[in-house]
Amino acid sequence: MIVINYFLNNFVFPREAKQFPHKLVASAWDLASSLRSKIVTGFSGTNDTQLLLPVHIQECDLPELQKTDAMLLTIYYNRKMKLTNIYHLNIGALFIDGSNRDIAVKWLNLSNKNKIDYAVYFDLDSIVFCDRQLHHYRFETSPTGERLDRCVFYLDEIYTRGTDFKFPNGFQAAVTLGNGLTKNSNEVHQQIITLKKRSPIGHKKNRFNTKQSTWDGLHHWAAQSISFQRKVRAFQEIQWENQQQSITSTMMKKLINECLEPEIIELKHMHGTAKVLEIIEKIYIARCQQCNHHSSTIIHNIVLRRLHEYGGTKQRLSQLLDEEQQRELEYELEEERQLAQPLSSKPCCPRLNTEIIQLCDINSQVMNLARLSNVFHPLPHAFTGIKFFKQCQPNSWPSNFWISTEFQRVTETKLISLDPFMRPPRWIIVYRNQHIIFITAFEANWLMVYLTSKSPVTTLRLLLPRVKRFQSIFVNTPTLTVPSLIGISNRIIPYFIANEWLVQLFVFNGTRYFDIVDEQTAYCQCLSLCPQPRTSIEKAAFGNGWIAVDEFVSDSNHRRCLSINQARFTLNPLTFVKQLIENRNNFQAPLSSYVGSIICNSYKTYGTITE
Repeated sequence: MIVINYFLNNFVFPREAKQFPHKLVASAWDLASSLRSKIVTGFSGTNDTQLLLPVHIQECDLPELQKTDAMLLTIYYNRKMKLTNIYHLNIGALFIDGSNRDIAVKWLNLSNKNKIDYAVYFDLDSIVFCDRQLHHYRFETSPTGERLDRCVFYLDEIYTRGTDFKFPNGFQAAVTLGNGLTKNSNEVHQQIITLKKRSPIGHKKNRFNTKQSTWDGLHHWAAQSISFQRKVRAFQEIQWENQQQSITSTMMKKLINECLEPEIIELKHMHGTAKVLEIIEKIYIARCQQCNHHSSTIIHNIVLRRLHEYGGTKQRLSQLLDEEQQRELEYELEEERQLAQPLSSKPCCPRLNTEIIQLCDINSQVMNLARLSNVFHPLPHAFTGIKFFKQCQPNSWPSNFWISTEFQRVTETKLISLDPFMRPPRWIIVYRNQHIIFITAFEANWLMVYLTSKSPVTTLRLLLPRVKRFQSIFVNTPTLTVPSLIGISNRIIPYFIANEWLVQLFVFNGTRYFDIVDEQTAYCQCLSLCPQPRTSIEKAAFGNGWIAVDEFVSDSNHRRCLSINQARFTLNPLTFVKQLIENRNNFQAPLSSYVGSIICNSYKTYGTITE
């Protein structure tokens, strides 16, 4: 707490929470005042926002341009423009991750091969096209310009203006709108102009965004008008004798005092009052009554009339706060949801079976674990009572992978879901270098005593999921096994778990990263996946339909042709693996992780793995 207190007092509060008793506010009303000696020039993109302009600013369109907005709406809402196949022209509203090249290649791979052959995108200032073989060429020197109907186009916001493609008649495209983007946005206009009126244009939510942004702005527009009226009244109070009169210090102090607004709002006034909803017209009237100055009658009446005509009956919080303070208060009204906690349950009392201790006896014969079903179960038994038990494909796991009965026993409460009680796999016994048995921490604690001075043909090992890069998982660390693999007789070769078994343990414990590329390759082989990047043979197989969209290879003959010789799962295991990782980690595998990239993006991250 001392460290937190020091950080807040010396870094946060002095800079982020600094306030002054009063503030002097400037807005568009001040910048475009009718009292200015210079002419205020017009600008584009104000058709939808003209209600939010200061009252002394009017939009004066040229006669030949007055019909453009109606024409745009006619194109938007024409019922005949029903889209079936859409080729996107995106203005950057949907894609925020990855370069233009990455997005274009990904899009091309997802497109219909019978209809789309190329992807066109911008690389710096050059137009580039990419074919199905992932060859990238300059657009000007390629024959793609004559086959635009076989292309998909990705145009980001930077290169929207000034882009000109000769699209054929009937070419279809869609302009995607981001959060709050209205139809009068320059980017939207430029995209529609790019289509040359040749294409049906789809619309979604732009009309709602326009209405919502105007209604939200009216409240703050009215609040800014009060501040401006305060300044106008303050200047009118000055007794001007002539234009050459100089302003005295007394006059300046009086002017400043009239223009200043309070900055500090006490918490009891901000959060202590009742949260009442009112229409914006009544909120404006209440704020005017609270101000201790006479408003400009002309401006006041115009603002009041506009709020009455366009404010409607929709309500918002009536607190007389600034925009940022208003947002802070609105967050308090949001519904808070909490995850339902699992019902209380009675834990199982741990116990130690004698058969577990017998694993340490190196002088006896190898135990037949399959006959000791009261102590040992095949590994898929760990999913009993779990919602994805049917998807685990029990026959796909190695026959020499086991769990102890205690490993599966967690709670004595019946008729409840065991998903929250799935035991994390941390301790394993490598029995006679032939079997891998998952045990509990209670059993491992007892076995450490019996295995300390025994032969290393049976070892107790710690297995951790690799949840971050360059993390050790300990299972093959010679100094951390019990007994240690260091200093053993030369006649005994230390046993290390091979990648073929190791990756199956990775699937079981929810590992998200690999240590070497061989582990990544073995992992994909185990799941029968053939993700990108692919070899020429794999590309041909994908074109022939051997490889599914999610990279799973289902046919055994196709697996042999693609050298997938270590596949364990005959059915697609991706849904099961995703659910298992989410259960182990309490969240889905992030796309930035090696496993997340494979199972979600179908892409092997070769470039980020160091051998």
